[in-house]
Amino acid sequence: MLELKNITKKFGEKVAVDNISFKVEQGKIFGIVGRNGAGKSTTFRMILNIIEPSNGTCTYNNSPIDNKVLDKIGYLPEEGSLIPTYSVLELCEYYGALKLLSEKTVKDNLIKWLEEFNILEYMNTKIKDLSKGNRQKIQFIISVLHDPELLILDEPFSGLDPISVEELKKAILKLKDEGKTIIFSSHRMEHIEMLCEDLLIIDRGKSVLQGNLKQIIDTYVINGSTNHSLNEIFIDKVGSLDE
Repeated sequence: MLELKNITKKFGEKVAVDNISFKVEQGKIFGIVGRNGAGKSTTFRMILNIIEPSNGTCTYNNSPIDNKVLDKIGYLPEEGSLIPTYSVLELCEYYGALKLLSEKTVKDNLIKWLEEFNILEYMNTKIKDLSKGNRQKIQFIISVLHDPELLILDEPFSGLDPISVEELKKAILKLKDEGKTIIFSSHRMEHIEMLCEDLLIIDRGKSVLQGNLKQIIDTYVINGSTNHSLNEIFIDKVGSLDE
């Protein structure tokens, strides 16, 4: 279980994340929703020890998130970190070595995931020659290459065509069925509604609504009615994503 307790992050006088707490149970998919600059990526970076919280704690299975715990976590950042002159195999071997994986393990896992996405023929293709959708799939494969227990996906569907979105959603649900714990952010409410069991809505670093997604949708009242989509609930609590 991932647990954040009263996490706050300040950059000088600016409060990027303000006293946020939540839990993600093992084998669940948890969504974080918010506008650009709401604090989603900052929250992920604190979980990953990329930046330290100003206050509060992050734990995984009741242990502080140190290097040993980080080996159990996979991360797909919003901004890709692919080396364009490397082939897909070379890039995965590079990242696999950082996780102390053998070349055989890297290649076996890579082939499995390339077959899952029906792109096995691109194993020796340079990153710069791939489409945006296929680059995102490779970024995803890198994040799961070491078979992590916890997977953090920061805007995984951003900029993808509908076919690539469906393929990625299928892969995420497959990992959930295998017992993986997944936390992701998205601007697309339909993705959150389709995939997540629990969610957190944040705005300007603060939690404005969180809990079981079905219960929220079933009980949230706007103008006396409970017949609403998550998008309508978000607009009622926060405003438009574009504001």
